[in-house]
Amino acid sequence: MKGGFIDMKKNVKRFVSMTMAMLVAAGSLAGCGGGGSASTGESAKAAANTGGSSGGAVTVKVSLSQAATEPPVKAAEYFKEIVEERSNGEIKVEIYPDNQLGNERDVIEGMQLGTVEMAMTSVAPFSSFVPSVNIFCLPFLWRDKEHMYSVLDSDEIGMSYSGDCEEKGFHLMGFLDLGTRHIMTTQKTINSIEDLKNLKIRTMENQVQLDSFTAFGASPLPMAYGELYTALQQNIIDGAEAANTNYYSKKFYEAAPHWAMVGWTNDLGICVVAKNFYDSLSDEHKQIIDECTKEMIDKERELYTASEDECLELLKGEGIEITEPDREPFIEAAQSVYDQWGDKVGGRDKIDAIVNFGK
Repeated sequence: MKGGFIDMKKNVKRFVSMTMAMLVAAGSLAGCGGGGSASTGESAKAAANTGGSSGGAVTVKVSLSQAATEPPVKAAEYFKEIVEERSNGEIKVEIYPDNQLGNERDVIEGMQLGTVEMAMTSVAPFSSFVPSVNIFCLPFLWRDKEHMYSVLDSDEIGMSYSGDCEEKGFHLMGFLDLGTRHIMTTQKTINSIEDLKNLKIRTMENQVQLDSFTAFGASPLPMAYGELYTALQQNIIDGAEAANTNYYSKKFYEAAPHWAMVGWTNDLGICVVAKNFYDSLSDEHKQIIDECTKEMIDKERELYTASEDECLELLKGEGIEITEPDREPFIEAAQSVYDQWGDKVGGRDKIDAIVNFGK
């Protein structure tokens, strides 16, 4: 009964979020949405009716979960600037940070429904729609950033997932860097993997992450990102995983001042455009979107790498407790997750191909 009630609450919240996203879309078409004008709304409607052909303005709503100060949003603002400039105003870009259009899962559904044109979302929730990308959620997959970027940008691995995305209604543009992930806790200091035993640790709504923290000895709990701060503050959970950047920018350290730098994975963002929308664009507009997205992704990666170092120094200034547990027991525990997920993500050979890429 309890499970049914929780499911009902989730469904109600999802309905509300989806309704908000649809209202934003409707407001944009009506010319009375946030910051929109009548001419913009009419142009967007015209673009939909003409298949985004040259001569008709096109509106691209871009959804992100990050705060306005975080690298992905800054990169999206750069994308807006160069797209509007290179299209001579024929393509209008609207940026919606901080889950303004709903949580990530709601936004991804909105893309399938045609209420959102573009999203920069974490791979973890996106994998519920395209399960094959779960491979990128596995723990301790990357040697370093250079290795990760080369895999993600390759036709052999990263961009080979374009077909799977297309089948589900998404056009894959590329992958973002959302930071090396560590562990925050509200009360208990984490000095070793043993200290995680039975702690309620929030993960993204992703089974690979749940299985990873189970392997680490914790009691993981999936939870939407927008609910995390309150859950920490009210001691509903004992901790969560995050990167230096969002741990600082979202002020999670206020409720969870213990920071164990484990580097258990590197969270990835996936940049996708709704396939029906992308297919409706003219060749000229497609080229502009493609080129500007590539530049945006390069910029986002640079910004995030710099932000991780900067935010760590800022966190030290906040007086939080920082530990560096031995990673080897975590890596050993992660092997069981590889065994568990090998067949589900295309075979252990595919995992090994990523691990050994470029060697």
